[in-house]
Order: sequence, then C-alpha cells, then structure tokens
Amino acid sequence: MSCLARALSTIAPFVPFLFLSAVVLPGPASAAEAPLTRARVIELARASPASRVAAAEVAVARATAGASGALSLENPVLAGAGGVRLNPDGSRPAAAMASLAWPVDLGGQRGARVHAAAAELRAAESAAEDGRRGLVLAALLQHALVLRDERHVELARARLALADRLLAAAERRRKAGEAPEVDVALASLQRGRDAAAEAAARGALDADLAALRVLLGLPAAAGPERRLEGPLVPPGEPPTPAAMLAGLEQRADLRAAAASLDAARARSLREQAARWPTVTITAQYERDDGANIGTLGLAVPLPLLNANRAGAAAAAAEVDVAAARSGAARAAAAGEVQELHARYAATRRALEALTPAAALSEKAAALAARGYELGENDLPSVLLVRREALETQAALLDAEHAHAAAKIELLVAAGRVPR
Repeated sequence: MSCLARALSTIAPFVPFLFLSAVVLPGPASAAEAPLTRARVIELARASPASRVAAAEVAVARATAGASGALSLENPVLAGAGGVRLNPDGSRPAAAMASLAWPVDLGGQRGARVHAAAAELRAAESAAEDGRRGLVLAALLQHALVLRDERHVELARARLALADRLLAAAERRRKAGEAPEVDVALASLQRGRDAAAEAAARGALDADLAALRVLLGLPAAAGPERRLEGPLVPPGEPPTPAAMLAGLEQRADLRAAAASLDAARARSLREQAARWPTVTITAQYERDDGANIGTLGLAVPLPLLNANRAGAAAAAAEVDVAAARSGAARAAAAGEVQELHARYAATRRALEALTPAAALSEKAAALAARGYELGENDLPSVLLVRREALETQAALLDAEHAHAAAKIELLVAAGRVPR
C-alpha cells in the first residue's frame, strides 16, 4: 500500500467529524467584525444603504444623459396603402402608395437636450456627494454619542461599586454599634438608585449602538460585545474662520447648489429650443394604373397655437428659484462657519474649566468614602460629597461630548475627515 493510501485509510474514520467541525465550529478570529473606529464608520457610511440609494439616483441621471443624444424626440413614420382603381372604362388596375416621413429638429434642440441632461447629471452627482457628507456627519455624531454612552456606563459602574462599598461599610458599622440604622437605609436607597442609573445607562448605550448599526447598514449585533474604538474628541485642530470662508465655494452643499443652478439654466435653454418646430421631410412613392409616381415634400408646423410658451416660462422661473436658493445656501454656509467656530470655542473653554474640577471631585469622593469606612465621617456628609462629585463628572462628560460634536461638525464642514 502506498503512503497516500495509508494516510487516507488512517483519517477515514475522522472524516465525518472534520466535516462537522468545518461547518458548525466558528471561523477564525480574523472573520470577526472589525472595530468601529471613526475611519471605519466613514467607510461604512459611504457604502450604507442610503448612500447606495443616492448612487442609484445618480445612475438614473447618467442613463438619461446617455440616451439624450437622440436625433429627434419624434420617430420616422413609414406609411403604406393599397387598393384598386375603378376606371370609367370598367378596368380595375391595382394602386399602391408608400411614404416615409423623417423628422428634423431645428433651433439646436438636440444640443440643448444633451447639454441639459449633462447638467442634470452633474447636479445629481453634486447632490449625492452632499448627501453622503450628511450621512458621514450623522454617523460620526452617532459614533460620538455611543462613545459617550460607554463612558456613562463606566461612570455608572463606578458609582454602583462605590454604593456597594458604602452599603457594606454602613452594615458593618451598624453591627458594631458605630452607626444608626438610618445609615443602612440611606446606603440601601443610594445603592438602588445607582443600580437603576446603571441599567438606564446600559439601555441607552444599547439603543444608540443599534441606531448606529442601522445607520451604517450593519446587521444587528449577535452578542453584548461592543467594539468601538477612538477618543471621544477627535485629534487635530480645525481651520480658522478666515480659511473656511476663503474656501467656501468648495463645500459640497454649495457645489450642489451651483450645479442645480447650472441645470436650471440648461433646462431653460432646452425649453427655449423646444419652441422651434420640427420639420418633417416626406418621401412618397405611388403606383397608379401602371405609372410610377415619386414625390418629395416638406411639412413645417406653424408654432402659432402652442410654441412651448408654458414650458419656457416655467423653466425661466425655475432659474430664478435656483439662483435664490444658491444665494441662500452661500449666506447660510457663511453663517454656519461663524456659528460652528463660536460653539467650538465655547465648548472648549467649558471643557478646560471642568477638567480640573472633575479630577478633584473624584478624589474627594474617594476620600470621603474611605473616611466613612474608617469611621471618620458621617454618611450624610459622604453622600453630599459624592453627589457633588457625580454631578461634576457627569457635567465633564457632557461638556466633552458637546465639544466633540462641535469639533466633528466643524471638521466635516471644512472638508476634513475626523480621526
């Protein structure tokens, strides 16, 4: 028996087990979902279902632009007729007629249609780009919200652990006769409130994480593991207001407004060109009583009753609307730059003011709890210090999240990618 045959005979009893293992057992760790960093959030947002909808809408405009080069909107007409001619002498020769009518657009209608379709395609692409920018911003803000929720859960766990310490110390001191029964009751009440706060924080985290996954087009999480990475406040400094105002025209929303204005102007030119008539060249052949008759003619509609006045007037009015919207978007963008910078500066000052106080409050709460465990403090004083410390820590986290949201909005408005 060859070596290969001996090897196959050796592993043959284990083939069913190997098959089941390959099918049932989980795959390698590399198949696990990648952590949701800001870079991955941006990547997923640009490929999310909403982004695919925008891409499909652009594909519609691209298909329309590709088919806009038709020679005419009217089709050639081929007609034919046949019959019998009844002559006075009683003869009945066959008679037949065939004609071809070929439309010819005047006034540059085809070029206007092509130009309008190309402008509408550019407008659709610019609108899709602006929509993707909005999706990325929404995903980044939701990502920051989930990061804040995780910090809230960590604070709630720390509060609950401290409440357990105080409850254990109160029970121990009550048994030793060093504390009244009311201390145990107060510690139990505080522990219950902290447990409820911890459960609420977990629920908020689960809800916001589910909203983030839906926004990114990810399936529902299979387990409780949360794989988010990155600091709450993205690093880097945003550009100055002067720099942002200088590059205002490069913003995606302003480019979309300008493209919409160009598309409206192109549609107006298309409707103006549609006022010209479509001339029809006719060629006719007739067989009558043995005679061959050929004619060539020209049919010219008279644009008296309907010269596309309504379409041209509506398109001209749409140009004014698009121009007004473009101006409004430019004014709103300039105001938004000032607003975002003011909010960014205000939240940074608030964060810088609260950071030292939060560190002191955490230290004070730990010292007060330790003092109560050693019998040096009374429980009401410890709870008062603890309440002030928790409020300060919560205010610090809220200030950090507000600063993160302001910075993310500012960076996205400036065309930069937060990291």
